[in-house]
Amino acid sequence: MRNKNRRTGAFLFTSILFLALTFTACKTKKALVQTDNVDHKLMEQVERIQKAEPKFASANVSKMTVAVEVGGRKFNTSASCKMRTDSAIHVSIQPFMGLEMFKVEILKDSMLVFDKVNKKLYQVPFAYFKTKFGLTVGFSDIQAMLSNRFFTVGSADADLRNCKQSEGVNNLNVITYQNSEMNQQIMINSTDRIEKQELKAINSDYRMEVAYSQFALLETIIFPQIINLVTTNGKRTVKFDFKISKAVFDSELSFTRIDPSKYSVGDINQLLNK
Repeated sequence: MRNKNRRTGAFLFTSILFLALTFTACKTKKALVQTDNVDHKLMEQVERIQKAEPKFASANVSKMTVAVEVGGRKFNTSASCKMRTDSAIHVSIQPFMGLEMFKVEILKDSMLVFDKVNKKLYQVPFAYFKTKFGLTVGFSDIQAMLSNRFFTVGSADADLRNCKQSEGVNNLNVITYQNSEMNQQIMINSTDRIEKQELKAINSDYRMEVAYSQFALLETIIFPQIINLVTTNGKRTVKFDFKISKAVFDSELSFTRIDPSKYSVGDINQLLNK
């Protein structure tokens, strides 16, 4: 049973790491808007979206379940996430009996992935994403997606000059955006909340879809309790269903860093090729 748990945990770990690597295939820092030569109606719509989106300095998602599906294999696991805006994100994976088996520390310049079972550390500088996937990435990429906030892929600020309002889909308003690397669709509901994002690479098989649902008042902030994510690089497709049960915003938040010296350094390329 112990070996089975380790194999299952390793599978979850590889899947979650794959998610992290492809999940960061977008670039945004702050939702500032470039307004020169921007259609007035589009600018008004984006202002409404940004007014409605969640705003917080810190978030502590203490209870969350994650359903993972890869190649017909399905697993459920418990997880938690701490986020300090523009500073750090820590994700804890607890597949069995609340025991933390894997931890991801996302900092402003890199990502550290700890396999606590095998005492392995995988160091992933953000420059790795450019080498591996041909895409420029940063810390705020993950932050924007996890926060259900407006952004335009590949731009430091929200680039409205290359956005346009498109024909609606399934009663959702649509904003499209394109740069030299990616096509993006942002789908917004009648309450000006983002319900779905679609990202497609122009020169590769990279594609990601993320959907938000069951918006509810959590403490003082309306936030999606369900986040469904599908990501693929053409060879492997991973589906994640995140269900948030408890979250607290703008409370005092402490981060417990793991001492890297107690772990042996693993090769991230070997892990991804398993």
